[in-house]
Amino acid sequence: MEGGMYAIQKVFKNYPGEEKPQAIFDFAMCEKCMTEARAELSLESRMRIDRFMMEGFQKLEESGDDPQVRFEGQRCTISGQSLAESREYQVMAVCQGESLLDSPVSLSEDMLHQIQELLSEKSRDELNRFSENNFGWPPELRKAIRDGDLVLV
Repeated sequence: MEGGMYAIQKVFKNYPGEEKPQAIFDFAMCEKCMTEARAELSLESRMRIDRFMMEGFQKLEESGDDPQVRFEGQRCTISGQSLAESREYQVMAVCQGESLLDSPVSLSEDMLHQIQELLSEKSRDELNRFSENNFGWPPELRKAIRDGDLVLV
């Protein structure tokens, strides 16, 4: 990804009795593929998700919390909830070359479910199609993505 912009996403799971969360999977996606995948979502879904995220970042700004401090404190960027309280959570970062462009965004399981609810049926189907065509998921992850238990944002 020499000089190009890309996103990295990691999904973590907190297993009972384990001290640290375990990465279930991660992937990187170039800007072109991110744009193409987003364009396949319905306009309604894109607008709902954008509004949800903008409102979340606005509340974060009003709270006076710094996104980097929330990230370093293992808290959800939007809700502030401890990620240790989520069974699963997702971390996303946008990079260019070897540089991180902004603070990574962590989303708790609750926030991911709220985002899932904002997707139209068409958009859910498109995300499933996109992930099945582009990633070689193991069967248990394929099912979790298809059932909406994991959301690739």
